[in-house]
Amino acid sequence: MRVGGLDILWIAKSADEEASDVRNGSGDADASVLFNLSGFRVRAQAMHEGEWWLAIETSSTRAACRSCGVFGVGNGRRRVLVRDLPIAGTSVVLVWFKRTWRCRELLCPRGSWSETSDEIAPRASLTQRARKGICRRVGRDLDTVAEVAREFGVGWAAAHQAVIDHGDELIANDRRIEMVTALGVDEHTFQHANARRRTQMVTTFVDIDRGRLLDMVPGRSGTVVREWVQAQPFWWADQIKVATIDAFAGYATAIRDTLPGAVLVVDHFHAIRLASEAVNDVRRRVQQATTGHRGRKGDPLYGIRRLLLMTWRNLNDKGWDRLRAGLAAGDPDGEIAAVWLARELLSEVYAAVDLAHAKRRLIVFFQHAADAEIPELTRLARTIDRWRDEVLAYHRTGGASNGPTEAVNLLIEKIRRIGHGYRNYDNYRRRLLLGCGIQWTTVPTYRIRGRNPALAA
Repeated sequence: MRVGGLDILWIAKSADEEASDVRNGSGDADASVLFNLSGFRVRAQAMHEGEWWLAIETSSTRAACRSCGVFGVGNGRRRVLVRDLPIAGTSVVLVWFKRTWRCRELLCPRGSWSETSDEIAPRASLTQRARKGICRRVGRDLDTVAEVAREFGVGWAAAHQAVIDHGDELIANDRRIEMVTALGVDEHTFQHANARRRTQMVTTFVDIDRGRLLDMVPGRSGTVVREWVQAQPFWWADQIKVATIDAFAGYATAIRDTLPGAVLVVDHFHAIRLASEAVNDVRRRVQQATTGHRGRKGDPLYGIRRLLLMTWRNLNDKGWDRLRAGLAAGDPDGEIAAVWLARELLSEVYAAVDLAHAKRRLIVFFQHAADAEIPELTRLARTIDRWRDEVLAYHRTGGASNGPTEAVNLLIEKIRRIGHGYRNYDNYRRRLLLGCGIQWTTVPTYRIRGRNPALAA
């Protein structure tokens, strides 16, 4: 039989002959076991232009009319070409010799019909497992749709539709948001500003315990958080015990209103980032005042700009020497040194062994800031004082932080780089939720070295 320029040898066999093939372990039966598509068996296979072509048929030999229930008689076959999962990186084309049936009942309105399968949808170009495989490759393995489409031998639109059909089903599953007790809220940039648009921000919601993205919503405001929480099932808000945010009043107000049982925490990362920004602001101001220009190569303060952002625990002897030399040469009034010390004092608040110890260290930070009388440091101290309870809540919650949220943000940036950016928000959200919000099931593998399995000769 010639299909698409390819000669495929296939001879229909009787039911007794097929049963004998299975009992005797014929080539067709072995191929069917390896092929492993439920309800189908392989009758012939060939390599054509670098692709595997498999002639398949269903294992059923009878079919009842869907209108009257009378068993039909064979009315020939027709060929259907469809793509399946690749084999060892080689594309697979299935040639399904689909049976057609004719109803014996003369008065039946149906007359004739073709057999159907749950594995191959009508007029589909891909099997169901191939469509799921494309979605899994895009979500779990973070491959681009274009790469997967080329490997499967289909167009971009077909692969993208497979991601939509199966991905949206996984995303809509309510089990993703079950058993969430700690919520992380943060934002990141969806699209940067250019001549035609403003910067577009999105708010992300993360399950801190499992480090998994729950959802993302366009915008950065308390209204966004409030509407998202209210859209969840009625029981969901009651199970949230901890919520971590950056020092943004909009998020805090919305969480206090919608999650009254949650302890609000301003985590270590965001608090220290505020202090590091104060260090940079003072360094730039002193640099401009002492040299009359921005930092340049060879300037003492410019040379230690990265050392100033490191904590004292991470500085080796060489780093300490460079830091002291740079401050001695470029910080005549000791302002940079004072702000750097304030940041270290704030870091020690989070490193305290318990809540009482943290409160004492926080008082030391405020006293240092008041004595220094540096505008940038005063502004930082006022901000920390405004968020005093949320900063100290770090110790009341056993060290809850937005670390898992920041890890998710790093993965988001990786996906953005792989996709070379996104313009469509729906595609962007779907891709991120598949990559960061789904617990993909994988088949466990084991070491084979040192094992001697009993293999049949």
